[in-house]
Amino acid sequence: MMKKISLIAASISIAFSSFGQKQNIQSANNMLKDKDYDKAIEYINLAANDPSTKDDPKTYFVKGNIYMNMQSDEKYKSTNPYREAGKAYLNAVKLKPSYEKETMDPALLNVAFSYYNDGINAFNAKSYDDAMNFMKTTIEIHDLEGGKRFANKSFDTVAAQGKMIAAYSAVYADKTEEALPLLLAAKNDPIAVNANIYVMLSEIYRKQNKDAEFMATLDEGAMKYPENDNIRVAQLNYYLKSGKQDVIIAKLEEAIAKNPSNASYQMQLANTYNTMANPKDASGNDMAKPANSAELMDKAEGYYQAAIKIDPNNVGYSYNTGALYFNKATEINNQMNKVTGTSAAETKKYDELKVKRDGYFEQAIPFLEKTHTSLEGTRSSWTDDDRFYYQSSLVALREIYARQNKLDKAKELKDKLDASRK
Repeated sequence: MMKKISLIAASISIAFSSFGQKQNIQSANNMLKDKDYDKAIEYINLAANDPSTKDDPKTYFVKGNIYMNMQSDEKYKSTNPYREAGKAYLNAVKLKPSYEKETMDPALLNVAFSYYNDGINAFNAKSYDDAMNFMKTTIEIHDLEGGKRFANKSFDTVAAQGKMIAAYSAVYADKTEEALPLLLAAKNDPIAVNANIYVMLSEIYRKQNKDAEFMATLDEGAMKYPENDNIRVAQLNYYLKSGKQDVIIAKLEEAIAKNPSNASYQMQLANTYNTMANPKDASGNDMAKPANSAELMDKAEGYYQAAIKIDPNNVGYSYNTGALYFNKATEINNQMNKVTGTSAAETKKYDELKVKRDGYFEQAIPFLEKTHTSLEGTRSSWTDDDRFYYQSSLVALREIYARQNKLDKAKELKDKLDASRK
């Protein structure tokens, strides 16, 4: 579901300065100047336990500076001193939010970015408990003063990504109680939200037997991501198991009647018919097709065409329409493979099927070509769905062109496919 995620750069060396005259704080600061970190920690811990200085934000500001400077020292770096720095800075902010704000905010940002980087490393290593906890600290820092302390768009993006990864980590660690609020936070964040958040959230509700929340989540996700297979399959499987597939069809037909220019409704109904025609089990494996599969596919085709007419530049719509024709061709090809005899009747049947198959391939080509050409040169901004559309359209087109003996085109597409996977 998630690719390896890149780290962000963070500078973690904090300048220090002289403070007031309270002895232990001053002594700690002096030791910091001399880079005698052990002594500096000894003095600052005395200050933190002294009734006269334990509630002084200076105490924790100096303590944070000590540990952040240790983070830049190779002798201490591997012990991640920035984490103690973060605790200290947060204590200072809680005691007095405005204290040394011009210096405190960059320090807190460095701590947050460092936690984020460690969260990414932990997530990529599948250490999901650590990843979740590291990201929670990044989020905690970002959310100081109701999320208004920093007014930093880059930090907003990092924190949103942190919400998403924390939510994924909680799910993968099978910590449902912790996952639920994290998923809700990610769902309500316009930067963090994606289709997988809705799928994971609905799965938690399903396990909790909360049918109303389960369906409300899937319905909301389906409207927001009408082309997403995982949402559509989960939604339809629920209705199928309940014997209520007619419910979702009726709801979508009603929505289309009220707003016929809404392409997403058309696409969602097309996908619903397509899924009914080509059912899969919970693991994504193909199941036996219903007797009216061809009829359902024809209905899907009509709604795909309607969606494309309304929004011709939507790559998801182009891909799904092209995939429908490609899958129709594949189904005909399977029928061709069953014609094993050499009689005149069987040869005629084979040739008729081949004409039909090739016709579907020809119908698929313009939609699949539009899909990958629309995404060419935009790789840096691809979503997971974009990557899927691009690569899948190339796979399908490569097969079509190979069958048409257009081997140069097939090779060109293979090269593009290989490049996209690097």
